[in-house]
Amino acid sequence: MKLCSGKSVASFSLISLLTVSLFQLQACAVNPATGERELSFVNEVQEIQMGRQSDPAATAQFGGLYPDQELQDYITGLGMSLVAVSERPNLPWSFKLVDHELINAFALPGGFIYITRGILANMNSEAELVGVLGHEVGHVTARHAARQITQQQIGMIGLIGGSIISETVRNNTESILQAMQLLSLRYSRQDEAQADELGYRYLVRTEHNPEGLTAVMRMLQSTSPSAEEMGVPGWMLSHPDPGDRVAANERRIARAQQDFSDFLSGRDQLLSHLDGLVFGEDPRQGYFIGQRFIQPQLALELTFPQNWTTQNSPQSVQAAAPDRDAVMQLSIAETNSPQAALSGFMEQGVTINQNSSQTLNGLDVAWADFSASPPEGQSGQPVRGYVLYAASGDTVYQVLGYTLAERWETAGPVLAQSIMSFQPLRDDRYRDVAPHRIDLVRLPESMTAADFLRRYPSSVDNEAVLLANQVSENERLERGRLMKRITGGRVPER
Repeated sequence: MKLCSGKSVASFSLISLLTVSLFQLQACAVNPATGERELSFVNEVQEIQMGRQSDPAATAQFGGLYPDQELQDYITGLGMSLVAVSERPNLPWSFKLVDHELINAFALPGGFIYITRGILANMNSEAELVGVLGHEVGHVTARHAARQITQQQIGMIGLIGGSIISETVRNNTESILQAMQLLSLRYSRQDEAQADELGYRYLVRTEHNPEGLTAVMRMLQSTSPSAEEMGVPGWMLSHPDPGDRVAANERRIARAQQDFSDFLSGRDQLLSHLDGLVFGEDPRQGYFIGQRFIQPQLALELTFPQNWTTQNSPQSVQAAAPDRDAVMQLSIAETNSPQAALSGFMEQGVTINQNSSQTLNGLDVAWADFSASPPEGQSGQPVRGYVLYAASGDTVYQVLGYTLAERWETAGPVLAQSIMSFQPLRDDRYRDVAPHRIDLVRLPESMTAADFLRRYPSSVDNEAVLLANQVSENERLERGRLMKRITGGRVPER
């Protein structure tokens, strides 16, 4: 559990935006990136405000800034070179490398761009990095977030009108609003394709080889599940299929009828900045030994029930029963004592069956057995669970577990045993961990990728190394080529 303090990424307040007078509606706004006239309820000042307000939470949600200022400055420099040739250079742009292993990049309105170390570790040229940054810049310059919010507000206006005439709509307004908020930053396939087009535009303007965009799409294709693997047709995916995006970019290059051979690919320029980059999950942010979760930096541990599915994220650690009828979560409580945290929990409309303050495993704790039912008139099933608040150092932790009330007789004891396992980490050998890191090798002679794997072994499986370098096992590698091997990584086995 990375357990960064701070709130989850804030979704935009559609209701507050609706309070803006319709007389302020920019009905004839011109999109700066496309030149097209479009309906917009969100002006530039509001874009910047939304992005600036959400920036701290977005950064925390993805593990905080990666602790390498030189690498941060390199990414910012490339990003600002794209901004300089974009249609909106005067926004308060920022580019952040965040400390998360997921292969991801995203943008908030107003010019706030984020790229994970996970996607960076799998890149192999500066043109690829510029292609991804350019794609995210394109989302901002084309005002895609503003467009999505406007479309949702139009739906909201219809929803408000529908509430007057439809009891069914009126009774379900809250859940509909929540769904709209959750979808507020899911761009359409058209928006994603347009961001690719703009990324290509900015690549060419900065004289980076547009083949870099093709290469990064191929990387995403090899590291992401296909539509078939996900069990859905390609047209249902929020992002276009990476293979389709490769073909679209190749068509752009062909239509340009331009020689890009002198444009920068920058393989060595990028790779020289990746030496020592953390690769994959970082055990310092929490790791599992079986069902036992250990957070070495915070010196705590918790054992989840057998056969439950577990997941560690920056804000919490979650677990779910095999039948998904019971869940648990470990997180940080934003209070200064277990008793204050429990008092706040009890004010949330739950029924407290039993509660107590005591010492557990050497920690000051407050806990409760609670029940909760859906509000009157809303669908759902009653649940029952335990909540534990424990103080360790200056931090109060919440361990929450609940199940359907009808399953309490069997699930209740399992939840209690797991929750009560929360305790300080006392064995120092579980704190002696280290992540895998990228180690660069310049090939002394030509060899196949298979030869490279044998001569320069890594501490992760060979498939991960091949993917990180985007090469096949039988591919011939030229003398002098920089290659990534993965070294280090230290976690106790038990």
